[in-house]
Amino acid sequence: MRNWYDFILKKEKKDTLNRFDYTDEILQINNENYKKNFDIENFKKDNLCIKTYTYFKNNLKDKNTFFIGSSWGWVEYFLSKKYSLTASDVNDKYINFHKTNTKLNYIKFNIINENINIDFQNKYEQIVLNNLEYLLDQDQFQKCLKNLSLIAKKKSDIYIIFRSKDSFLIKMIDNYLLPFENLIIKYIKNISGQKLFLTKNHHGYRRYERELLNSIKMHDFEIQSIYRDMFEEEYKRVRILRYFGISKLLSIIFFRFHPYLNIIHLKKNNGKFYIKIYRFF
Repeated sequence: MRNWYDFILKKEKKDTLNRFDYTDEILQINNENYKKNFDIENFKKDNLCIKTYTYFKNNLKDKNTFFIGSSWGWVEYFLSKKYSLTASDVNDKYINFHKTNTKLNYIKFNIINENINIDFQNKYEQIVLNNLEYLLDQDQFQKCLKNLSLIAKKKSDIYIIFRSKDSFLIKMIDNYLLPFENLIIKYIKNISGQKLFLTKNHHGYRRYERELLNSIKMHDFEIQSIYRDMFEEEYKRVRILRYFGISKLLSIIFFRFHPYLNIIHLKKNNGKFYIKIYRFF
């Protein structure tokens, strides 16, 4: 596990070194038109959302289902038209939005809480942990897995979505290529009269996939499968690779080694650990 920093341009010289504050910051910046994604036609244009939605539409069963870390909850909103589910987050703005604007059952819930309310214990038959692992240090992630086991019924299906799979190439992109590219853009923008600053922001943590799996092994889960998709997205973060269409070539050269969307399917079993991995190309 390593610290993951974003070196991005801002209009003010402000480093955001609290990873939770930075997550809120980028969610606001990247989703200024968040209401548009509640329209199905706009939702379909978001590659990550539609692929995540399609996976769960095809894999969830008609059981008591709980989503954790739902944020704006676009995927949950459309899935709720087919499945009975509960969405959740720790941020009141998402909860209040759905109370006012949708019929999605959306509650406040903290998966790393020291004391899980007894009403949640042994309750859910399906749980989706929605890309939270990158925000959690190792102690918090272990607490998260422990609480997942606590709120899940025996034989429950648990899905962990993660998008921070680490590698040597990803380190190079994070720590060198993107900062250098943004530094060049900063100078160009400043010459043209725009005053921008290169800032350092704590995005969270990057983990190798084996680190994630080893953490899971410490708890009462069987890993049923790992779904992998969106093999170009990590390279597309670098503008020059995106501009010249090199991202597709890199995904072939590296044998689709850097999927942006990863979904681990677990089953709570209290038994022997084993792993079966399925690749989807």
